[in-house]
Amino acid sequence: METPPNTAIRQGPSWKTIILITLGVFVLGIGIATATTAWWVKKNIYASPIQPVSLTASEQQALEAKLQVLETSAAPQAQPAVSPGEQERTLVITAKEINAYLAQQNLGDTVTVDLGNGSLAATMIVPIPADSGLPLLSGTTLRLRLALAAAMDENKKLAVKVTDVRLGGVPMPNAWLGDVKGVNLVGENLEKDPALQRFFAGIQEMEIRPDGLRVVLNE
Repeated sequence: METPPNTAIRQGPSWKTIILITLGVFVLGIGIATATTAWWVKKNIYASPIQPVSLTASEQQALEAKLQVLETSAAPQAQPAVSPGEQERTLVITAKEINAYLAQQNLGDTVTVDLGNGSLAATMIVPIPADSGLPLLSGTTLRLRLALAAAMDENKKLAVKVTDVRLGGVPMPNAWLGDVKGVNLVGENLEKDPALQRFFAGIQEMEIRPDGLRVVLNE
């Protein structure tokens, strides 16, 4: 006699199994979110110092030569008998050289700079005093990202303006920053400092590019 075919319908997972799987996924999601939040807080609210940039011996010599040229251009001097061409008067200072210079000024663990087209971005480690009165932030160390637009006009006046400030990728309202966005950060200081005026008087052009800060000196 032939055995009748098995007509039983295969049942899916029980409701208990579904609940357990759902709870597991939920708990896993909470764990990932908690770990991500903890990482974000540690990176941006309790930020560690930045690793300072250092140069090789040859790179350091090249930077010192460029700085020497800039210092010389700011000092009053007699007009040379033969004016050098623009190529000879052009310096390109890279982001690595700028960051190494900041490190030499004991700022390398709190500030680092990236260059763009007509702009620069600065990552800053900012300690908030315990008595600052800022709720939730007092006693912390923030990692802020500032976007700055910089340009020099035909009158040799430099303008550096804050265009954006972010904490861990979150844009900060201008009101929280004391309305600093759009304000020229160097204009007033430039007007009051004869040394800065003399320095910029020696510069014909200045352009910020991803490959470096390009400076053309006056003849």
